[in-house]
Amino acid sequence: MSTAAPCWWGRSTRHLRLGLACGLIAGGVWPTLLLAQATDASAQKSHAALAATIQALGGPAWVSLRTSREHVRIASFFQGNPTGEVADAVISREFPGKERIELDKGKVVQIFSGSSGWEITCKGKKNLPADRVEDHVRWQTYSLRAVLGQWYRDPATEILDEGTEQVNRHLAEKFTLMQAANDAVTLDVDADSHLPLRLSFEWRDPRFHDKNVDAVEFDNYHRIDGIATPFTVTRTHNGEMVAQEFLLRAEYNVDLPDNLFDPDYAATHLK
Repeated sequence: MSTAAPCWWGRSTRHLRLGLACGLIAGGVWPTLLLAQATDASAQKSHAALAATIQALGGPAWVSLRTSREHVRIASFFQGNPTGEVADAVISREFPGKERIELDKGKVVQIFSGSSGWEITCKGKKNLPADRVEDHVRWQTYSLRAVLGQWYRDPATEILDEGTEQVNRHLAEKFTLMQAANDAVTLDVDADSHLPLRLSFEWRDPRFHDKNVDAVEFDNYHRIDGIATPFTVTRTHNGEMVAQEFLLRAEYNVDLPDNLFDPDYAATHLK
């Protein structure tokens, strides 16, 4: 009688692979076929879970969203502590890649289009600092809309089931989506509602070469025009809170002027 070597069976795909390999090799059984079947089953489960998340967000209405306009209140933080600075803003978006942020009752406007960004005030138009634009582009690249709208649908993306964990008192299913270029995003979704709770990703600073972890948490969902909308969004950098947004109201698929994202037009028509 052969005795299988002890193996720990975790809930993630990685641990499932290790467990199958240990048990089957020790038992004298070639594991390739069964391992492939188990991996395929796990991948199918992960894809089904994320399909349920897209459906919970609003299904086709969420996927085909063209524009949005949000009125938000933004609280700032420094080293994880509130600074006391609170600003109201109107954020207009045209998907993909265009965003306009109006601050101080429209006296300050920031416009992002592709990989460019500008700030417009009564003094005119100027380019936003490079690190501010880079941060914005990074968040677009790893946004929930990019991950579920593009990464998830790409056959080359590997989706790993990482088991469950607690996120803000919610039991969450944890998934890692990894692209061929080794870009990876971790997404936690509510085990009951299937709505996203947290999205995080790692990136390396091109100047200092140190590794950073950015994350965004979603809470207090309400439905607007059939789309599940988080009324509280919290952003962290390396574990420290940097900003918190509170949604006051939102409109979806609103008709936006063609020149809304034109910085030159904004500079000549700023109120």
